[in-house]
Amino acid sequence: MTKKLLIIDTLAGNLFSLQAAAQRLGFEVDICQSPNDIIYDALVIPGQGRFASVVNQLKKQGWDSYLKNAHEHGLPMLGICVGMQIFFEASDEDPEVTGFAWFKGKAKALDFPKKPMVGWAELDSRDSIFAGKIVYFVNSFAVDQADESVATTEYGQNFCAAVKRGAFYGVQFHPEKSSQAGLQMMANILLPENQGELKSEENNHV
Repeated sequence: MTKKLLIIDTLAGNLFSLQAAAQRLGFEVDICQSPNDIIYDALVIPGQGRFASVVNQLKKQGWDSYLKNAHEHGLPMLGICVGMQIFFEASDEDPEVTGFAWFKGKAKALDFPKKPMVGWAELDSRDSIFAGKIVYFVNSFAVDQADESVATTEYGQNFCAAVKRGAFYGVQFHPEKSSQAGLQMMANILLPENQGELKSEENNHV
């Protein structure tokens, strides 16, 4: 039976590449600006936009309680880039706005050689989903460290590239733009019962 994926529309960017990646995994995709009563098999918070605008839009539409309930019920969830940062307490990008605070810490303007960080970088991780993978980043802010970190990378300084709590994963990079390696990660996170079934041409980002 076809699985249903919810992509939350935060009004912050083009969701085409994320939708296309999910459809390649076999999902029937719904893109919604506000919660509904449909039962989904997995959920994604996309990664474009400012910290404040994304947090405020999600809270305005009632996603904060929806996400909390989905997480408590073990729904596979993926937060991408700012869609990961909003689950921390705050961000230097908009210091007056409070995040969802699922994780302690905040996104910071780190000492990157160039801002934004744009390009491919290798992940350092003991988690087989991330270990040694080369993925695509576009970001000016990042969380330097977190207790729930499961992957890091380095660009001028080391920072957190992925966090995990229960069935929720947050990633600072863009798996939907990371070729086959990114698609494999999405499969492992959003389809955990099918881990490893996607044929992977790992790190093929040419």
